[in-house]
Amino acid sequence: MATPTNNSIVKAFAILDLFDDQRDELTTADVAELVGLNTITAHRFLKTLVSVGALHSPRKGIYRPGGKLIEYGERARSARQLAMQLQPFLNALAAESGEGAMATTFDGTMITCIAAAHSNNAYVYSARVGARIEAYATANGKLWLAYSGKEAVESYLEANKLVPLSRATLINRDSVLRETEEIRRRGYAVNRGEREAGLSAVAMPIFAPNGAMIAGISIFAPIPALDQQTETSFTSLLKVAVAAAQDTLFPPSQP
Repeated sequence: MATPTNNSIVKAFAILDLFDDQRDELTTADVAELVGLNTITAHRFLKTLVSVGALHSPRKGIYRPGGKLIEYGERARSARQLAMQLQPFLNALAAESGEGAMATTFDGTMITCIAAAHSNNAYVYSARVGARIEAYATANGKLWLAYSGKEAVESYLEANKLVPLSRATLINRDSVLRETEEIRRRGYAVNRGEREAGLSAVAMPIFAPNGAMIAGISIFAPIPALDQQTETSFTSLLKVAVAAAQDTLFPPSQP
């Protein structure tokens, strides 16, 4: 007996398969004609693909491959290999900061811890590899939301109920949107006890050469340790780690 297929998924991939060396953007009319859909259905598929980050719309009516597709391509080497490559940098961060460090990926809903390191002085926090954690209340998660793009953030906020996990949790939609804009401006995210009352973190993105975010890394510590001076120190350590990690993952081309 043949395995049943989900026609919506099949059609979504049929749309993505339209992109090639000769076609780097699509319109609703293109999809309707080439995939055999009516205009309304084609438009709905395109908007859905935009909402999950598989496509983006640089201008009205035009659709191009989104960050998620590029990200998945860069991460095809597998999360395990990525974790192995990032582990030495997390170890160094933990040793230099005296706190804990972790690396994450994002599936559009939750972040996943793919690697972690702890120092002897680290705050006791279960940064368990494989753990899935709320995006809206964590430094890594807010980082991923910020670099997913405004439409993807709005879609996330529509699809997910923001439940207060501590007194500091941001659950107001406009506040979350403003913070993601601030994160993109300054280049890093901060969590001040928003998921757990005793835990803060600073997180920074790792990008592929094409600009797609492929991982988030962070240093986490007790709230009393995260004053402005410590935040600045952690940010400096993360910048060094990110630069070194990107050079390792994507070595500069030789002249």
